[in-house]
Amino acid sequence: MMLGWIFFFACVALAYLFWNRQQQARLLALQSVRRHCQQEDVQLLDDTLVLERIRIRRIPSLQLVKGEGRSQSGGWRLVRTYRFEFSSTGDERYQGLLTLIGRRVAKLELQAHRIH
Repeated sequence: MMLGWIFFFACVALAYLFWNRQQQARLLALQSVRRHCQQEDVQLLDDTLVLERIRIRRIPSLQLVKGEGRSQSGGWRLVRTYRFEFSSTGDERYQGLLTLIGRRVAKLELQAHRIH
């Protein structure tokens, strides 16, 4: 009976840790998207990211986006893909995509859009 409770609390603790890491990754992604949208002079709509996909992949080595030159040793990492919407003119909505590998931005793309 006691072993069942220990197992239950261990599962709850693991679920909380996963949820907490997920929230931290989402916050990192949102900050990166906000910064990029500001640099590109577009407006992030609804201030929202949608987690489109999460998977585990073996990554040989991690290279930061924008060629910062630093790399991290490879291994198994969570790969999260987020979608968001932005506007350049205020009239149309365009799609954007951000991919995080672990805690690093691997890809940040904006759909082709009209420049005002």
